[in-house]
Amino acid sequence: MDKVMKLTKVFLRNSLSDMDTRMGVSMKSKMKFLLYGFLGLYFAGLIIFFAYNILTGLIAIQQEAIFIALILMITFGVALAQTIFSSVNVLYFTKDNEYLLPLPLKPYQIILARTNVILLTQYMLIFLVGLIPLIMYGIFTGAGIAYYFIMLLAVILIPILPVLIINIIVMCIMSFARLTKNRNRFQFIASLLVLAIVIVFSLAISGTRGDLTNEEMVQMLVQANGMIEVLKGYIPTVDFFIEALTTSSIGIAALEVLKALAITIVGFIVYIFLSQKIYLKGLVGNLFGGNSKKSIKKLSQKAYQNNKLYKSYIGKEFKTLLRNPIFFMQCLLPAILMPVLMIVISYMGMQSSGDQMGEMMQMFEQLPSNTFTVACVILGVIQFFSMFIYVSITAISRDGENAVFIKYVPISLYKQYLYKIVPNVIMNVITILITLLIAEYILRLPIVTFLLLLLVATIIGILQSILMFIIDLKKPKLNWDSEYVVVKQNLNLIFPVLFSMINIFVIIILYVLLKDINVYAGIIIVGIIYSIITMIANNYLYRNQYSLADKIL
Repeated sequence: MDKVMKLTKVFLRNSLSDMDTRMGVSMKSKMKFLLYGFLGLYFAGLIIFFAYNILTGLIAIQQEAIFIALILMITFGVALAQTIFSSVNVLYFTKDNEYLLPLPLKPYQIILARTNVILLTQYMLIFLVGLIPLIMYGIFTGAGIAYYFIMLLAVILIPILPVLIINIIVMCIMSFARLTKNRNRFQFIASLLVLAIVIVFSLAISGTRGDLTNEEMVQMLVQANGMIEVLKGYIPTVDFFIEALTTSSIGIAALEVLKALAITIVGFIVYIFLSQKIYLKGLVGNLFGGNSKKSIKKLSQKAYQNNKLYKSYIGKEFKTLLRNPIFFMQCLLPAILMPVLMIVISYMGMQSSGDQMGEMMQMFEQLPSNTFTVACVILGVIQFFSMFIYVSITAISRDGENAVFIKYVPISLYKQYLYKIVPNVIMNVITILITLLIAEYILRLPIVTFLLLLLVATIIGILQSILMFIIDLKKPKLNWDSEYVVVKQNLNLIFPVLFSMINIFVIIILYVLLKDINVYAGIIIVGIIYSIITMIANNYLYRNQYSLADKIL
């Protein structure tokens, strides 16, 4: 166990090293802590705001226990999502793996240290989204000391199970790495397989809740806090902690906590056993497997023909994103996956709810959907999804030491900047279209409203693309030895989240100021405001195109 702890410290130190350089500039300690403190307080403030409104609303209808279920399931979901997008990279694609193999270490020691790093880095976000709302619940309901102790255990233990499950799936898939002739292609396929297995598994589990009749569903909903039974799924640790935090019996609470702890311990034992058997196979196969012979490609005359400049540049950016499994998983896939998951969840709800979903759809159809309120909600949802688009914020950093190439080609820097920004705009448009099509299906929006929302959301997407690119120019991460560093050990990635949160706040302010305005006039005003800001940002990029490239060395 001593080796595991030492390895954890080394991996964690490597993961968190050069914090200042990841921000792109060296900062004084006071300035650094002020910046991190401000960002932390900002996110904590948003969480408190939303948690307060949800909690007070549930208390008013005597369904406050639903809040516990929601927060614990969100905690599980956050851990699951983070692990899906980081597990393959942390376990297999880090450069220090080749230095670990000659050392006298057992596979389970390496995997446990890697797992500890995944968990510790996740807790920074999980404590924000889980701990703060649950503390608020305890204050609002006057909970005793036992509640806070169980709550802390819940936030610590619940993320462990999804990490173990995803890592086991990853190890099983990567154990076949040595059989492939193309390592990069296999890494790409392995990442997609992990995602597909998790989605299929989620669909299979959700289908088992469809055995409730309409009468049973109604009886649950009319009971005090009965809706919690509808929200509970088949995730053992979550279910046990929901019961422990909502029961009034200390004995039952202690029993449920012991159940959750027992399942977690059993999960760890199985995890250690499997990792000892299969982790090394995948690690060796990934490092040394594959065909070392270079393939000779025959180029036709067509390959030498001149191509449009913008096509070449934009095509090169997409090829880099698509061919590299880490860039694909971290930069492209989340932008498409988050709205698609929304469709999947909606479909699952329709399948399991039956008549209830039909009645809900009829209710939506009767409500006035063509209002400025609905338009603001849709724009807010789009901004939430846009925070997962990391194409512009890594556009320069992805090129690494080769980024200096843009200074020596006979093309203006501004043009090259625009070509690098276009892929982020395209991903924004894809996300916008998916979200608007879902809204159109549910709300039956008029075509004029649909098009206006598409236009305004695209303008905001262009602004995001330009601003994130400027930030990457000012704070590039060019000296890296692994693509994983660019997208996971790069604090610049906090800026898309911050930008989206600011936009959501601005949309809320505009809604408060213009809530009684005509929907078309309101959307146009929002569009004009963001168009002016976008033109200012673009003008700044054009006027400072050369000075912005100073950090590219």
